[in-house]
Amino acid sequence: MSRATSEGLVMFRMPSPAALVGAEIRSIAARRALSAEFLGTLLLVFFTVGVMIVTGGMLGERLSSSRLLVTAMAHGMAFGLLVFTMLGASGGHLNPIMTVGAMVTHQMTLTRGLMYIAAQLVGAITGAFLLKLAMPAGMAMTLGVPMLGARVTAEAALVVEGILAFMLTMVFLAAAGKPSAPAMLGMTTVLGRLFGTALTGAPMNPALVFGVGMMAGVWSGHWIWWVGPVIGSVLAAVCWRSWFSKGDGGRHSGDGRAWR
Repeated sequence: MSRATSEGLVMFRMPSPAALVGAEIRSIAARRALSAEFLGTLLLVFFTVGVMIVTGGMLGERLSSSRLLVTAMAHGMAFGLLVFTMLGASGGHLNPIMTVGAMVTHQMTLTRGLMYIAAQLVGAITGAFLLKLAMPAGMAMTLGVPMLGARVTAEAALVVEGILAFMLTMVFLAAAGKPSAPAMLGMTTVLGRLFGTALTGAPMNPALVFGVGMMAGVWSGHWIWWVGPVIGSVLAAVCWRSWFSKGDGGRHSGDGRAWR
């Protein structure tokens, strides 16, 4: 906003962060979008972490090829189905790295993006809490916390997590607005889990790690599952804007869904 003073000078007044957040929250569309991100992330954590715990705890399975396939398919199916469900309300991010990609490509505002991430984190915590209540007594939530594989260094883990996030973000940006987006994201998640689970756990979602980590009280190397994916997502978004964007200036809707 700007106004002229009596001396003929033009003064610019920037809205405060509180005013920006308040304006977003007063929007019905924003409230629907944040509710969708909260609920979608809640269900994603409940089912994907739940499969890891059930197969590792109740069935007593180690990370065999069959268990790897089951958990990868479960994660991919859950993510794809929930993206499809929440697509109309919020764009179906359900993951901070998707939101980071949308912000870097100017498909959504910084204010809306930070609100999305907050909703995702609260949803992840709630989903992990409900999962803890649903599991039989003595079942360890630590079974759902990603861990580095044997002889996998922090540097190697950053590379793995960064590349997985890069791939997932590129698919997210390429599929935005297309009916095939949920299936493409689901299959990308399956591929990422098949490759990376034995190395880093391959959660490909910092909110998921945060939620289950809070319920399990495990924070060892937690920064890896934030730094690697965020760097990968930012690089993917920059590459997308530089190489693959149609040059339309990133036209978008308020909820982060790209208009093609």
